[in-house]
Amino acid sequence: MTRKLVVPFFLITLGFLTIGTPMFAHHGTAGVYDFTHRITTKATVTQYIWANPHVQIYFSLKNDKGEEQTWGVETVSPGNALANGWNKNSFKVGDQLLVSFVPAKGDRTFGTCPQFVFVADGHRLGGNGRCGMGGSAVDANALPIKPGYTAVEVQMPKDDRKRPESEQEN
Repeated sequence: MTRKLVVPFFLITLGFLTIGTPMFAHHGTAGVYDFTHRITTKATVTQYIWANPHVQIYFSLKNDKGEEQTWGVETVSPGNALANGWNKNSFKVGDQLLVSFVPAKGDRTFGTCPQFVFVADGHRLGGNGRCGMGGSAVDANALPIKPGYTAVEVQMPKDDRKRPESEQEN
């Protein structure tokens, strides 16, 4: 009788582990992003992708050598973006931004934890600079600038959080 229960229990447990492991792996960012630096500079939107699983924004910026680069950032899901006051028309190609984000490790031109301020009107979208959750969260605003982007650094306006609650991201 016990042997008859052990085999199905083992198979069910193995099935849950097989299905559950990719769910945890999806949001593992420690190996991807450099949580020891940030980039804060002027940028111009080149592409805005409103799609699952994450909204992506691509923009051009200049490094310290004056070379133009295209970077991208991954944000939240479209559903969460809507709850935070974004929509599929929030960014347009050519929009001038002040942007701050945590870059990927190595030479990959991609980042996370973005904050955006539209130069034209000062409108702010994106988070408050806090990356991650719980005790392992990082305050990106306190990180040093990534080498190669120090001369192009801009100061982000202080986030006074004076916007509708639906547009405030935590």
